[in-house]
Amino acid sequence: MNTDTVLLDVQTTLTPAEHQTHRRYPFDVPPGCQKLAIEVRYAPKFLSTEESIVLASQAVGAQARTLAERIGPAEAAQWTADQGRPTTNMRIPNLLTISVDDAAGKLRGAGHRHAAEQTLFVGLAEASPGFVAGPLPDGIWWLTLSAHTVVSSHCEVSIVIQMGAESASSLS
Repeated sequence: MNTDTVLLDVQTTLTPAEHQTHRRYPFDVPPGCQKLAIEVRYAPKFLSTEESIVLASQAVGAQARTLAERIGPAEAAQWTADQGRPTTNMRIPNLLTISVDDAAGKLRGAGHRHAAEQTLFVGLAEASPGFVAGPLPDGIWWLTLSAHTVVSSHCEVSIVIQMGAESASSLS
């Protein structure tokens, strides 16, 4: 990312306690802004294979207990047998996404991507897929970080939004 004016710099750590939660961060877009460049990074993306197998096995066991209460132990045991063993190359991911609302309260887009590193932009004439190009009204905008899945003991997150001039060479 270019070293343009930084409008938002978030460095935070999420834990499984933040699983399926949303955090909102305000940032001030000054008059005349032509482009917002948004960098999102988080790690780790995946649990280790060993941790993934343990988590998957625990989830199947919990579901089997719930099924046993609802439909009976024999049917739950059959369901568990049908699931088989977790594969040895299984890796369960963390999944974080962002969305952006402008100063007028309009949704300007959502980055629901699975990549742990994303570079997105919103400009006057162009925007990343899932985002809306157009005038960037000055005032307080909001970035929402959605923690869809946090399975690791911690997940380090970095979000940086910079203001830049829109040009053909700067659109990434």
